[in-house]
Amino acid sequence: MSKNKTELQKDYINRTLNMAKDMGIDNVDVIISGSESFSLKAEQGELSEYKKSNTGALGVRVIKDQRVGLSFTEDLSDEAIRTTLYNASQNSKFSKIDEYQMIEEGITLDDANPSVNVDHAPDANEMIEKSLYLEAEVRRRDENCQSAPYNGIAEGVSNFAIGNSKGVLCTHQSKAYTAYTSALIKKGDKNAMHYFADTKRDFRNLDYDKVINTSLEVANNFIDAKQIKTGDYDVNFEIDLFDSILSSFMLLFSARAAIDKSNPWRDKLGELVADSRLTFKDDPFYVGGYSVCPFDGEGKKKQVNTLLENGKLAQFLHNSATAKELGLANNFCATRGAKSALGATTSNFIIEAGTNTKDEFNSRRYVEILTAQGLHSGIRPISGEFSLGVSGRVWNNGEIEGYFKDVTVSGNFFKMLSEIELIGDKLEESSDHSFFTPKILFKDLMIAGS
Repeated sequence: MSKNKTELQKDYINRTLNMAKDMGIDNVDVIISGSESFSLKAEQGELSEYKKSNTGALGVRVIKDQRVGLSFTEDLSDEAIRTTLYNASQNSKFSKIDEYQMIEEGITLDDANPSVNVDHAPDANEMIEKSLYLEAEVRRRDENCQSAPYNGIAEGVSNFAIGNSKGVLCTHQSKAYTAYTSALIKKGDKNAMHYFADTKRDFRNLDYDKVINTSLEVANNFIDAKQIKTGDYDVNFEIDLFDSILSSFMLLFSARAAIDKSNPWRDKLGELVADSRLTFKDDPFYVGGYSVCPFDGEGKKKQVNTLLENGKLAQFLHNSATAKELGLANNFCATRGAKSALGATTSNFIIEAGTNTKDEFNSRRYVEILTAQGLHSGIRPISGEFSLGVSGRVWNNGEIEGYFKDVTVSGNFFKMLSEIELIGDKLEESSDHSFFTPKILFKDLMIAGS
C-alpha cells in the first residue's frame, strides 16, 4: 500500500535528520511546506482557465556555535537534501552570533482534523459546471452587466510538517474551496465593478447566490455614486477591509519589532493604548476559525493569547528566541516556512464583542467604508498615520442614505483605537474566516470629498 502525504512528509523529515546526524550536525530543524491548487475560470460561457499546481519545498535551519544557517530545496532527492544541509551549515558560519535562537523540544502530533479536511471532494466536471454557472449567472441576472472579468472556482490544500533534532515531529493539513466573481456594470458612459468571494471547507456549502448578488448589488450602487462633503464622520469599515488595515499595523504586537525598536508600543506593556472596551485575542482553536494549526513553527503546542485586554497592551507575539531575549514567557506564536526565517504571527484574530446593539447603530448617521485603494502606500505603521482613497455608503437611522466614491479618508490609527463611539454586541467574520470582530464605529475620521 502506498504511503499517504503525512507518512511521506515524516519519512523525508526523518531521512533529513538522519543525514544531518551522519554529517555531524547536531542542532537542526526541518520544515516541509506545500500546497496543491486547482482553479477554473470562465469567460463568455466558455472555460478560459483550467489550472492545477503543486508546490512544495524542504527547508532546514542549522544552529552551530550560536550562529543560524538556512537553506531549502524543492528537489527531495537524497543528494539535494544532503547539499541543503551542507549549505545551511556553511551559511551559519557567516551569520552573526544569535545567543537566543535554539533548536528546542516540542511535541509529536499528526493533526488530522476532520473539520478542516472534509471528505467530500468534487470531481472536475462538478467544478467546471459551477464555474460556468457562476460566470453566466452574473451576466444573466443583470442586463447592464457587461462581463465578470474576475471569476472562478478554486480548491486549495495546504500541508505543513516540522521535525527537529530534539524529537519534534508534527504534521498538519487543511483544505478549502473558494467561489468568486466580479460584476462589471455599464450604464451609458458610466461603469462600476465590484468583486466578492465566498470560502468554505466543504465545496457543497459555497454560497453562489451571495457571491453573485453582492457583486451585482454593490457595482450597481456605485454607478451613480458621487463624493460626499468634506468633513469629520463616524466611520465603520467593512470587515475584510478592516482586517487588511489592522494587518498593516500588526508590528504593534511584534516582539521582534519591540527588540529592534521599530514597534511604537515597545514600552507600553501593561499600559492603556486603546479604548478600554477593546480586547484582542489570538485563538488557534476558535470555533469557526480557518487558521487552526495546533502547533507553531517550532513544533510547540499553541495556546490562546490575549494581546490587548480592556485597552491595555497585554503581551507581544513571541517565538522562543524573542521571549528569551526580552526575558518574557514564550506564548508559542512562532512561524517559519521552508524558505523563511523564524518569526511570529497570529492565527485566528478575535476582537471581543462589546455591548452596543443594532438599534444603537441604527440610531446614528455614519459612514461605512467598503473599498479602499493604496493600502500599502497610504499607511504609515510606525506613526499610525493613514490616508486612503475609499468608496462606501452613508447610513442614517438604519437606512442607506446613499453611496459615495472617490473620496479620501485620513486619520491616525492609534488615535482611532482610542476614540470609539460604539462596539457591537455580535461578532462578524472575514471572508477567509480568520478575523472575527464586532461592528465598530470609530469617531470623527476626516473624509475629504466635495
